[in-house]
Amino acid sequence: MNKFAAIAVLLAAGTAQVMADERPHSSALCQGATNAQVTAARAALKDAPDSLSARFKLADVLVEANCYEEAVHTLEDGEAMHPRSNDLQAKLRTTRSLASEQVYFEGKEQAEQAARVSRNLLRCNRLGDLNACDEALKLKPDDAEILIAKGDALLKASKLAEAEQAYRRARQVSPENARAVNQLAVAQTQRQAAQAQCLKGTGDDALNACQSALLPGADEEFAIQSRMGSLYQQRNQSAPALAAFIAANTLKPGDRGVALGIVSLTDAGSGNDAVALVARGSALLTLNRGKEALPPLRQAQNLAPAMPDLRNLIARAQKMAGEQGGAPVPAASATTAVVAQTPVPAKPAARVYSNAAEPSRSY
Repeated sequence: MNKFAAIAVLLAAGTAQVMADERPHSSALCQGATNAQVTAARAALKDAPDSLSARFKLADVLVEANCYEEAVHTLEDGEAMHPRSNDLQAKLRTTRSLASEQVYFEGKEQAEQAARVSRNLLRCNRLGDLNACDEALKLKPDDAEILIAKGDALLKASKLAEAEQAYRRARQVSPENARAVNQLAVAQTQRQAAQAQCLKGTGDDALNACQSALLPGADEEFAIQSRMGSLYQQRNQSAPALAAFIAANTLKPGDRGVALGIVSLTDAGSGNDAVALVARGSALLTLNRGKEALPPLRQAQNLAPAMPDLRNLIARAQKMAGEQGGAPVPAASATTAVVAQTPVPAKPAARVYSNAAEPSRSY
Protein backbone atom coordinates (compact mmCIF):
# COMPACT_ATOMS: atom_id res chain seq x y z
CA MET A 1 0.00 0.00 0.00
CA ASN A 2 1.52 3.37 -1.02
CA LYS A 3 1.46 6.50 1.05
CA PHE A 4 -1.60 8.00 -0.65
CA ALA A 5 -3.58 4.77 -0.35
CA ALA A 6 -2.78 4.60 3.37
CA ILE A 7 -3.98 8.19 3.83
CA ALA A 8 -7.18 7.37 1.92
CA VAL A 9 -7.86 4.37 4.17
CA LEU A 10 -7.32 6.48 7.30
CA LEU A 11 -9.62 9.22 5.99
CA ALA A 12 -12.30 6.65 5.13
CA ALA A 13 -12.02 5.11 8.58
CA GLY A 14 -12.33 8.51 10.19
CA THR A 15 -15.36 9.39 8.07
CA ALA A 16 -17.00 6.07 8.89
CA GLN A 17 -16.37 6.59 12.59
CA VAL A 18 -17.89 10.08 12.49
CA MET A 19 -20.94 8.70 10.67
CA ALA A 20 -21.21 5.94 13.25
CA ASP A 21 -20.94 8.43 16.12
CA GLU A 22 -23.68 10.62 14.61
CA ARG A 23 -26.14 7.70 14.37
CA PRO A 24 -28.15 6.89 17.51
CA HIS A 25 -27.07 3.23 17.49
CA SER A 26 -27.12 2.18 21.11
CA SER A 27 -30.52 3.12 22.47
CA ALA A 28 -32.61 4.76 19.78
CA LEU A 29 -32.23 1.93 17.29
CA CYS A 30 -32.12 -1.04 19.63
CA GLN A 31 -32.87 -1.06 23.33
CA GLY A 32 -31.73 -4.68 23.69
CA ALA A 33 -28.17 -4.12 22.42
CA THR A 34 -26.58 -3.79 25.85
CA ASN A 35 -25.42 -7.34 26.54
CA ALA A 36 -21.78 -8.29 27.11
CA GLN A 37 -21.24 -9.73 23.62
CA VAL A 38 -22.47 -6.57 21.91
CA THR A 39 -20.36 -4.38 24.20
CA ALA A 40 -17.23 -6.45 23.53
CA ALA A 41 -17.84 -6.49 19.76
CA ARG A 42 -18.30 -2.72 19.69
CA ALA A 43 -15.05 -2.23 21.60
CA ALA A 44 -13.19 -4.55 19.20
CA LEU A 45 -14.46 -2.65 16.16
CA LYS A 46 -13.58 0.68 17.75
CA ASP A 47 -10.01 -0.53 18.22
CA ALA A 48 -9.81 -1.80 14.60
CA PRO A 49 -12.36 0.10 12.46
CA ASP A 50 -10.89 -1.22 9.19
CA SER A 51 -11.19 -4.89 10.28
CA LEU A 52 -13.86 -6.73 8.31
CA SER A 53 -13.90 -9.64 10.74
CA ALA A 54 -14.53 -7.26 13.70
CA ARG A 55 -17.32 -5.55 11.72
CA PHE A 56 -18.90 -8.89 10.79
CA LYS A 57 -18.69 -10.02 14.42
CA LEU A 58 -20.52 -6.92 15.63
CA ALA A 59 -23.17 -7.31 12.92
CA ASP A 60 -23.70 -10.96 13.93
CA VAL A 61 -24.18 -10.25 17.64
CA LEU A 62 -26.51 -7.37 16.81
CA VAL A 63 -28.62 -9.70 14.69
CA GLU A 64 -28.70 -12.21 17.57
CA ALA A 65 -29.92 -9.38 19.79
CA ASN A 66 -32.68 -8.60 17.22
CA CYS A 67 -31.02 -5.27 16.42
CA TYR A 68 -31.27 -5.68 12.65
CA GLU A 69 -31.30 -2.02 11.71
CA GLU A 70 -28.15 -1.28 13.67
CA ALA A 71 -26.49 -4.34 12.14
CA VAL A 72 -27.23 -2.94 8.65
CA HIS A 73 -25.76 0.43 9.60
CA THR A 74 -22.65 -1.24 11.00
CA LEU A 75 -22.04 -3.02 7.68
CA GLU A 76 -22.86 0.07 5.60
CA ASP A 77 -20.26 2.03 7.55
CA GLY A 78 -17.62 -0.40 6.23
CA GLU A 79 -18.41 0.13 2.56
CA ALA A 80 -16.25 3.24 2.32
CA MET A 81 -13.19 1.31 3.57
CA HIS A 82 -13.94 -1.90 1.62
CA PRO A 83 -15.75 -0.79 -1.56
CA ARG A 84 -14.81 -3.96 -3.50
CA SER A 85 -15.43 -6.56 -0.81
CA ASN A 86 -17.78 -9.23 -2.10
CA ASP A 87 -18.04 -10.72 1.42
CA LEU A 88 -19.19 -7.38 2.77
CA GLN A 89 -21.81 -6.98 0.05
CA ALA A 90 -23.12 -10.50 0.61
CA LYS A 91 -23.30 -9.95 4.35
CA LEU A 92 -25.04 -6.65 3.80
CA ARG A 93 -27.69 -8.21 1.50
CA THR A 94 -28.44 -10.94 4.03
CA THR A 95 -28.69 -8.50 6.93
CA ARG A 96 -30.92 -6.13 4.95
CA SER A 97 -33.20 -9.06 4.18
CA LEU A 98 -33.42 -9.90 7.87
CA ALA A 99 -34.17 -6.25 8.67
CA SER A 100 -36.94 -6.21 6.07
CA GLU A 101 -38.42 -9.37 7.57
CA GLN A 102 -38.35 -7.78 10.99
CA VAL A 103 -40.21 -4.74 9.71
CA TYR A 104 -42.74 -7.02 8.00
CA PHE A 105 -43.40 -9.09 11.11
CA GLU A 106 -43.56 -6.01 13.30
CA GLY A 107 -46.12 -4.53 10.93
CA LYS A 108 -48.06 -7.79 10.93
CA GLU A 109 -47.99 -7.93 14.71
CA GLN A 110 -49.17 -4.33 14.94
CA ALA A 111 -52.02 -5.10 12.54
CA GLU A 112 -53.05 -8.14 14.61
CA GLN A 113 -52.89 -6.07 17.76
CA ALA A 114 -55.05 -3.37 16.19
CA ALA A 115 -57.58 -6.02 15.16
CA ARG A 116 -57.71 -7.40 18.72
CA VAL A 117 -58.22 -3.91 20.11
CA SER A 118 -60.99 -3.28 17.60
CA ARG A 119 -62.80 -6.53 18.44
CA ASN A 120 -62.53 -6.00 22.19
CA LEU A 121 -63.62 -2.39 21.89
CA LEU A 122 -66.68 -3.49 19.91
CA ARG A 123 -67.63 -6.05 22.58
CA CYS A 124 -66.97 -3.50 25.29
CA ASN A 125 -69.17 -0.88 23.60
CA ARG A 126 -71.99 -3.02 22.23
CA LEU A 127 -72.23 -5.78 24.83
CA GLY A 128 -70.89 -4.09 27.95
CA ASP A 129 -68.33 -6.90 28.23
CA LEU A 130 -65.98 -5.72 30.98
CA ASN A 131 -63.46 -8.49 30.26
CA ALA A 132 -63.22 -7.23 26.67
CA CYS A 133 -62.73 -3.69 27.97
CA ASP A 134 -59.84 -4.85 30.15
CA GLU A 135 -58.26 -6.82 27.30
CA ALA A 136 -58.37 -3.75 25.07
CA LEU A 137 -56.81 -1.62 27.83
CA LYS A 138 -53.97 -4.10 28.23
CA LEU A 139 -53.00 -3.35 24.65
CA LYS A 140 -53.73 0.39 24.79
CA PRO A 141 -53.81 1.46 28.46
CA ASP A 142 -53.94 5.20 27.77
CA ASP A 143 -56.64 5.20 25.12
CA ALA A 144 -59.40 7.63 26.15
CA GLU A 145 -62.06 6.02 23.95
CA ILE A 146 -61.50 2.60 25.50
CA LEU A 147 -61.57 4.09 28.99
CA ILE A 148 -64.86 5.85 28.21
CA ALA A 149 -66.29 2.61 26.80
CA LYS A 150 -65.32 0.80 29.98
CA GLY A 151 -66.91 3.56 32.05
CA ASP A 152 -70.13 3.16 30.06
CA ALA A 153 -70.11 -0.61 30.64
CA LEU A 154 -69.55 -0.10 34.38
CA LEU A 155 -72.33 2.47 34.50
CA LYS A 156 -74.75 -0.03 32.92
CA ALA A 157 -73.70 -2.60 35.53
CA SER A 158 -74.41 -0.07 38.35
CA LYS A 159 -70.74 -0.08 39.36
CA LEU A 160 -70.83 3.64 39.83
CA ALA A 161 -67.60 4.16 41.75
CA GLU A 162 -65.59 2.14 39.21
CA ALA A 163 -67.28 3.99 36.34
CA GLU A 164 -66.30 7.30 37.91
CA GLN A 165 -62.69 6.12 38.14
CA ALA A 166 -62.66 5.07 34.47
CA TYR A 167 -64.06 8.41 33.30
CA ARG A 168 -61.65 10.29 35.55
CA ARG A 169 -58.74 8.39 33.99
CA ALA A 170 -60.07 9.15 30.48
CA ARG A 171 -60.20 12.82 31.35
CA GLN A 172 -56.61 12.70 32.62
CA VAL A 173 -55.28 11.27 29.36
CA SER A 174 -57.52 13.46 27.22
CA PRO A 175 -58.54 16.64 29.12
CA GLU A 176 -60.34 18.11 26.11
CA ASN A 177 -62.54 15.06 25.51
CA ALA A 178 -66.07 16.42 25.99
CA ARG A 179 -67.64 12.99 26.37
CA ALA A 180 -65.24 12.08 29.17
CA VAL A 181 -66.19 15.29 31.00
CA ASN A 182 -69.95 14.72 30.53
CA GLN A 183 -69.89 11.05 31.51
CA LEU A 184 -67.79 11.80 34.60
CA ALA A 185 -70.45 14.27 35.75
CA VAL A 186 -73.19 11.67 35.14
CA ALA A 187 -71.32 9.02 37.15
CA GLN A 188 -70.68 11.43 40.04
CA THR A 189 -74.35 12.42 40.20
CA GLN A 190 -75.53 8.82 40.22
CA ARG A 191 -72.96 7.84 42.86
CA GLN A 192 -74.05 10.66 45.15
CA ALA A 193 -77.67 9.46 44.87
CA ALA A 194 -76.59 5.90 45.65
CA GLN A 195 -74.59 7.13 48.62
CA ALA A 196 -77.66 8.87 50.06
CA GLN A 197 -79.74 5.70 49.64
CA CYS A 198 -76.97 3.68 51.26
CA LEU A 199 -76.85 5.83 54.39
CA LYS A 200 -80.60 6.37 54.78
CA GLY A 201 -82.26 3.36 53.16
CA THR A 202 -82.88 -0.15 54.43
CA GLY A 203 -82.66 -3.74 53.23
CA ASP A 204 -81.20 -5.01 49.99
CA ASP A 205 -81.67 -1.72 48.14
CA ALA A 206 -79.54 0.12 50.68
CA LEU A 207 -76.85 -2.56 50.60
CA ASN A 208 -76.71 -2.56 46.80
CA ALA A 209 -76.47 1.24 46.87
CA CYS A 210 -73.55 1.05 49.32
CA GLN A 211 -71.72 -1.40 47.08
CA SER A 212 -72.25 0.84 44.05
CA ALA A 213 -71.19 4.02 45.85
CA LEU A 214 -68.10 2.69 47.66
CA LEU A 215 -65.07 4.54 46.28
CA PRO A 216 -61.70 3.83 47.93
CA GLY A 217 -60.07 7.00 49.17
CA ALA A 218 -63.24 9.10 49.05
CA ASP A 219 -64.25 11.20 52.07
CA GLU A 220 -67.37 9.13 52.69
CA GLU A 221 -65.60 5.74 52.56
CA PHE A 222 -65.73 5.29 56.35
CA ALA A 223 -69.45 6.07 56.54
CA ILE A 224 -70.25 3.62 53.74
CA GLN A 225 -68.08 0.82 55.19
CA SER A 226 -69.63 1.13 58.65
CA ARG A 227 -73.13 1.25 57.13
CA MET A 228 -72.39 -1.87 55.09
CA GLY A 229 -71.25 -3.60 58.28
CA SER A 230 -74.58 -2.84 59.95
CA LEU A 231 -76.62 -3.92 56.91
CA TYR A 232 -74.73 -7.22 56.58
CA GLN A 233 -75.13 -7.82 60.29
CA GLN A 234 -78.88 -7.32 60.00
CA ARG A 235 -78.89 -10.02 57.32
CA ASN A 236 -76.89 -12.39 59.58
CA GLN A 237 -73.98 -12.33 57.12
CA SER A 238 -71.21 -12.35 59.69
CA ALA A 239 -68.13 -12.61 57.46
CA PRO A 240 -68.84 -9.61 55.16
CA ALA A 241 -70.19 -7.65 58.15
CA LEU A 242 -66.95 -8.15 60.07
CA ALA A 243 -64.86 -7.32 56.98
CA ALA A 244 -66.76 -4.04 56.52
CA PHE A 245 -66.43 -3.09 60.18
CA ILE A 246 -62.70 -3.90 60.16
CA ALA A 247 -62.25 -1.73 57.06
CA ALA A 248 -64.12 1.09 58.78
CA ASN A 249 -62.03 0.68 61.95
CA THR A 250 -58.84 0.87 59.88
CA LEU A 251 -60.02 4.11 58.28
CA LYS A 252 -61.15 5.69 61.56
CA PRO A 253 -60.09 3.93 64.76
CA GLY A 254 -61.98 4.80 67.94
CA ASP A 255 -65.56 4.88 66.63
CA ARG A 256 -67.83 3.38 69.30
CA GLY A 257 -70.51 2.09 66.91
CA VAL A 258 -67.94 0.25 64.80
CA ALA A 259 -66.30 -1.12 67.95
CA LEU A 260 -69.63 -2.50 69.22
CA GLY A 261 -70.20 -4.20 65.86
CA ILE A 262 -66.76 -5.85 65.89
CA VAL A 263 -67.11 -7.06 69.48
CA SER A 264 -70.61 -8.41 68.83
CA LEU A 265 -69.51 -10.37 65.77
CA THR A 266 -66.32 -11.73 67.34
CA ASP A 267 -68.24 -12.67 70.49
CA ALA A 268 -70.35 -14.87 68.22
CA GLY A 269 -67.23 -16.61 66.90
CA SER A 270 -66.62 -14.72 63.66
CA GLY A 271 -62.97 -14.32 62.70
CA ASN A 272 -60.11 -16.14 64.43
CA ASP A 273 -57.29 -14.86 62.23
CA ALA A 274 -54.74 -12.27 63.34
CA VAL A 275 -56.53 -9.38 61.60
CA ALA A 276 -59.85 -10.14 63.30
CA LEU A 277 -58.14 -10.63 66.67
CA VAL A 278 -56.38 -7.27 66.41
CA ALA A 279 -59.67 -5.64 65.39
CA ARG A 280 -61.38 -7.19 68.44
CA GLY A 281 -58.62 -5.97 70.74
CA SER A 282 -58.73 -2.48 69.24
CA ALA A 283 -62.52 -2.38 69.56
CA LEU A 284 -62.38 -3.44 73.23
CA LEU A 285 -59.88 -0.67 73.86
CA THR A 286 -62.30 1.80 72.29
CA LEU A 287 -64.92 0.53 74.76
CA ASN A 288 -62.44 0.91 77.69
CA ARG A 289 -62.29 -2.84 78.30
CA GLY A 290 -58.54 -3.19 78.56
CA LYS A 291 -58.43 -6.50 80.47
CA GLU A 292 -60.59 -8.17 77.81
CA ALA A 293 -58.47 -6.66 75.04
CA LEU A 294 -55.25 -8.31 76.18
CA PRO A 295 -56.03 -11.99 75.33
CA PRO A 296 -56.99 -11.44 71.64
CA LEU A 297 -54.08 -9.02 71.14
CA ARG A 298 -51.58 -11.49 72.59
CA GLN A 299 -53.08 -14.29 70.50
CA ALA A 300 -52.68 -12.11 67.40
CA GLN A 301 -49.07 -11.46 68.39
CA ASN A 302 -48.43 -15.21 68.47
CA LEU A 303 -49.97 -15.62 65.02
CA ALA A 304 -48.43 -12.55 63.36
CA PRO A 305 -45.80 -10.86 65.53
CA ALA A 306 -44.83 -8.39 62.81
CA MET A 307 -48.27 -6.79 62.48
CA PRO A 308 -47.92 -2.99 62.60
CA ASP A 309 -48.96 -1.13 65.77
CA LEU A 310 -49.68 -4.39 67.63
CA ARG A 311 -47.16 -3.66 70.39
CA ASN A 312 -48.67 -0.23 70.96
CA LEU A 313 -52.14 -1.75 71.29
CA ILE A 314 -50.87 -4.31 73.80
CA ALA A 315 -49.16 -1.56 75.82
CA ARG A 316 -52.38 0.45 75.87
CA ALA A 317 -54.37 -2.59 76.98
CA GLN A 318 -51.89 -3.33 79.78
CA LYS A 319 -52.05 0.24 81.01
CA MET A 320 -55.84 0.29 80.84
CA ALA A 321 -56.11 -3.05 82.62
CA GLY A 322 -53.98 -1.70 85.48
CA GLU A 323 -56.15 1.39 85.76
CA GLN A 324 -59.34 -0.66 85.80
CA GLY A 325 -58.03 -2.94 88.59
CA GLY A 326 -57.49 0.00 90.92
CA ALA A 327 -54.54 0.68 93.21
CA PRO A 328 -53.38 -2.38 95.20
CA VAL A 329 -54.29 -2.47 98.90
CA PRO A 330 -51.11 -1.72 100.99
CA ALA A 331 -49.87 -4.45 103.37
CA ALA A 332 -50.48 -3.94 107.10
CA SER A 333 -47.58 -2.27 108.98
CA ALA A 334 -45.90 -3.69 112.11
CA THR A 335 -47.46 -1.00 114.29
CA THR A 336 -50.91 -1.82 112.98
CA ALA A 337 -50.34 -5.50 113.68
CA VAL A 338 -49.30 -4.84 117.31
CA VAL A 339 -52.30 -2.63 117.89
CA ALA A 340 -54.58 -5.24 116.41
CA GLN A 341 -53.16 -7.88 118.79
CA THR A 342 -53.42 -5.73 121.97
CA PRO A 343 -56.43 -6.86 124.05
CA VAL A 344 -59.12 -4.27 124.47
CA PRO A 345 -60.09 -3.82 128.17
CA ALA A 346 -63.60 -4.88 129.06
CA LYS A 347 -66.08 -2.18 129.88
CA PRO A 348 -67.22 -2.11 133.53
CA ALA A 349 -70.63 -3.50 134.18
CA ALA A 350 -73.31 -0.92 134.36
CA ARG A 351 -74.58 -0.16 137.85
CA VAL A 352 -78.15 -1.09 138.55
CA TYR A 353 -80.07 1.32 140.74
CA SER A 354 -83.06 0.11 142.73
CA ASN A 355 -85.47 1.90 145.09
CA ALA A 356 -86.79 -1.25 146.58
CA ALA A 357 -85.61 -0.31 150.12
CA GLU A 358 -86.86 3.23 149.93
CA PRO A 359 -89.62 3.36 147.39
CA SER A 360 -90.22 7.07 147.99
CA ARG A 361 -86.68 7.99 146.98
CA SER A 362 -85.94 8.77 143.40
CA TYR A 363 -82.52 8.51 141.73
